[in-house]
Amino acid sequence: SLMLNGVNNVDSFADEHIELSGSFGGLDIEGSELKIASLDLDAGKVTISGRIDSLAYCQSREEKKIKHKSKKALSRLLK
Repeated sequence: SLMLNGVNNVDSFADEHIELSGSFGGLDIEGSELKIASLDLDAGKVTISGRIDSLAYCQSREEKKIKHKSKKALSRLLK
């Protein structure tokens, strides 16, 4: 199992993929049979069980949304 602190939000959850955001930015977890064993957002703690194949830090979800929107707007302007 994996225990994390500083978690603000569970952005996405599926059996094979979990996306979290927190004080560390964004974190993508991939594996199989993933389950959120415990979650306390007030304390910023989450425990994930299952087979974890990869952990990838990424930009925060808000930064991703902003970049995606600006790329989309730019592509419309350049058409």
